[in-house]
Amino acid sequence: MVVAQIRRQRRTGPRAKGGAPRWLGQLPYLFVLSGVAAGLTLVAMRHPKRGSVLIAAAVLIGALARMVLPESQVGLLATRKRWTDVLILVTFAVGIAVIAYVVPPPR
Repeated sequence: MVVAQIRRQRRTGPRAKGGAPRWLGQLPYLFVLSGVAAGLTLVAMRHPKRGSVLIAAAVLIGALARMVLPESQVGLLATRKRWTDVLILVTFAVGIAVIAYVVPPPR
């Protein structure tokens, strides 16, 4: 009987609380990763200031998502307590943005 229940669960797919598919909870994390990847691409294309600002914006969006969304919907952005995650992400975003504007671009 237990085996039949496991097979039924596999057929219907994993669901998070609320009935939404579990992979939807990873979307905020994927958006942050996409923004960081786009920023690194800009840095590699010799636009370090734009790329760094894009990376900072992506991390700041991750902090906003961590602050607003419930833990079941933020995926891998939730690693510690909510306020700790938000504080660390905001600190990283501000630090990256400050460094982007302080460091002169290469000539």
